[in-house]
Amino acid sequence: MSASQADEAFKVGDVEVSQVTIVGVIRSTDKSMTNIQYKVDDMTGAPMDVKQWVDTEDPSVDSAVLPPGTYVKVSGNLRSFQNHRSVVAFSVRTLEDMNEITSHMLEVVQAHMALGKPHAMLGTGGGISSSDKPMSRPGMESRGGMGGGYAGANDMANNGLSAHQNQVLSLIRGCPDQQGISIQDLKQRLSGMSLAVIKQAVEFLSNEGHIFSTIDEDHYKSTDNDD
Repeated sequence: MSASQADEAFKVGDVEVSQVTIVGVIRSTDKSMTNIQYKVDDMTGAPMDVKQWVDTEDPSVDSAVLPPGTYVKVSGNLRSFQNHRSVVAFSVRTLEDMNEITSHMLEVVQAHMALGKPHAMLGTGGGISSSDKPMSRPGMESRGGMGGGYAGANDMANNGLSAHQNQVLSLIRGCPDQQGISIQDLKQRLSGMSLAVIKQAVEFLSNEGHIFSTIDEDHYKSTDNDD
C-alpha cells in the first residue's frame, strides 16, 4: 500500500482511491462475535490487517473463518487510524486458481503503467487499466486486466472497474434487446476471456448495481439503459 495520505484521503499519484483489491495469503486469523480479523500478506510489505464484519442477524450468511495459509482476494475500504492502515472488507474470496496470483501481478503492473500515462489512447494489445481510479460511488481501486481494446472503453476509463469488467459491461450496455445479453453470447464475443472470468465479472457488476438479470439468471441488462 504505497498510497500517500492527506487528511482522510488516500492517493496514488494524483488519483484519489477509497477502495482497494489485494491478493495474498492469510498469515493469521482472529474471530470475535461481530467480526473476523485477518492478516493478509501480499508480499509487498508487512501483512495488511483486514476486518470482515459478521452478520449476526442472518444465519444463512457464511461466517466461516478461513485458515492461515489460504490464498485470498480481498476487496474493501481502505482505512487509517493513528497512521496504521487496514482494510474493512466487503469480500474475502478464496482463490480458485493460483493463476489468479500471476494475473493480479500483471494487472498491477499494467495499472501503474496506465496511471503514468493518463492521456494515452487505447491501442491494440491491451486495454488501459482503471486501477486506482475512483468510481462515482466512490471509486474502487480495481486491478485492471490484460484484455484487448473494446468499444466504448474511452468513456469507461475512469469508472474504477478492471479491464475485464469494463469489457463485459461495455457489451451489456451495447445490447439493444429488452431481455439483455446472455452469458453465452458474452463468451462468443469475448473469445479471449474464459467463461469463469466472464461469470466473475457479471457477478461483480450485478452486486455493484451496474447490471441486473432479466428473463433468467443467464441474461443481463445494464441499469444505465433500463427503460
